[in-house]
Amino acid sequence: MKNIAQPTRINFIAIVFGLLAIAPLQQAFAGESPFGWLYTAELTPEGAKEFEQIVDVQSKQTQGEYTNMRLRSEIEYGVTPKYQTSVYVNSRYIVADRNGIDGNSGGPNTDIPADFDRTNRYKMSRFESVSWENIYQISNPLVDPIGLAIYSETTLGPRNREQEFKLILQKNFLDDRLIWVTNFVTAFEKNYRGSTVEQATEFDTLTGISYRFIDKWSAGLELRNHREFTGYGYGIANHSAWFFGPNVHYGSKKWWMTAAYRKQLPIAAGFQDDQRDVIREDRIYGDEHTLHQIIVKVGIPF
Repeated sequence: MKNIAQPTRINFIAIVFGLLAIAPLQQAFAGESPFGWLYTAELTPEGAKEFEQIVDVQSKQTQGEYTNMRLRSEIEYGVTPKYQTSVYVNSRYIVADRNGIDGNSGGPNTDIPADFDRTNRYKMSRFESVSWENIYQISNPLVDPIGLAIYSETTLGPRNREQEFKLILQKNFLDDRLIWVTNFVTAFEKNYRGSTVEQATEFDTLTGISYRFIDKWSAGLELRNHREFTGYGYGIANHSAWFFGPNVHYGSKKWWMTAAYRKQLPIAAGFQDDQRDVIREDRIYGDEHTLHQIIVKVGIPF
């Protein structure tokens, strides 16, 4: 693969908050998401449809340049008051330039060909997969003491297969102005690396709050603990990593937008030699994680 000139750096945070600042004031609508990476137990109303665009960017390892942008385009539909379904098309764009601890180019999701000179700058873009998401609400946080929903997502692509499950808990306070959400997530992955097939299991615990401080505007915090295991099951632990950061949300009748940021905290743990080798200053890098992550989501009902 040929080297290319370094692209102009874009301050995603500045763009997002600038767009939010000029958003028109309109009525909020059901189905919006006030969190970046957390799911709520509130569903899209029966018969309602929505298009959602997600931009999720990971960046910065120990040195050099690394940017991993995942794009997810979603169509969501409320089948019944208790059940909604969605279809996603997923693609990815990556730039890596001598970002590894060893000074070579690499990082999460790069899948760099074996014959590529890793001392060079690497860039790739690809269609990645399609996903089918289903959420069933057991109890409604707006009328019940606590909201509860179960989630499944099947992802199929030429390089990966994944089955993900979530248990979604939500508790509302202060006349629904304050929302507390917790997600327990497990995923079973199969990744194809040339002639090699890798199997892994992930277990995430995410929790966060969102407070509607004025009409149409909310802000809050999100915390994530990520644990990864070799193979299918939880017997061989690889590593644990923690992430924390703020979110902000604007919701109107015609559209909504959410932006969130999280930073890897210096409390990572590696449980295998190869995992410990890519920990620096108590944060894990290598093919696992980055220092920064930002997500922007825009939803438009139709």
